[in-house]
Amino acid sequence: MSSKQVVFFIILVFMIVIPVVDAQEISIGEKAEQRSVKVVINSSDEIHVKHVIASSNSPKQVELINGTITNLMVADEEGKEKQFGVIGDNDGVMIFPSQKDTIIEYDLGDVLFLKNNVWTWNFRYLETTSFIIPKEADLIFVNNKPVYLAEKNGISCHGCQMILVYSINEPKILKNVKVDNR
Repeated sequence: MSSKQVVFFIILVFMIVIPVVDAQEISIGEKAEQRSVKVVINSSDEIHVKHVIASSNSPKQVELINGTITNLMVADEEGKEKQFGVIGDNDGVMIFPSQKDTIIEYDLGDVLFLKNNVWTWNFRYLETTSFIIPKEADLIFVNNKPVYLAEKNGISCHGCQMILVYSINEPKILKNVKVDNR
């Protein structure tokens, strides 16, 4: 074989192999079974997230919600801290086998944006997620649709991809209107 044929063959192999390798997702362990995911938003735009993970006999991988993650803690049901591994740049957590449920908690930043006194969060997480909204929130919209909470303090979203919009302490303008002289 000539050197031109060898070079051509090597380039052809790279063109076939590289796209296949590049498309693969990094996964170290099996995906964990999440019993619940709770997102608590307070009135000063601080967000606290809590994942409850089912017990398992093998290592499991838990994807974390996108954003700046701080104060990451992994513990068992009784509050005893457990060893864990961080995957990527706080993209996920590898938890080790446990006979008890595992609790993953962290604070989330850089996801809520304030514009004209309205908070907006473009949220995507493919697990059932409960949101606890600040009590002071007057108007709540999910994907541009109003949400009436009544006496509830939050919403739940399954396989969630939404744009959450809410305002706090929005000024109210009340006017008396006469209809048929009443």
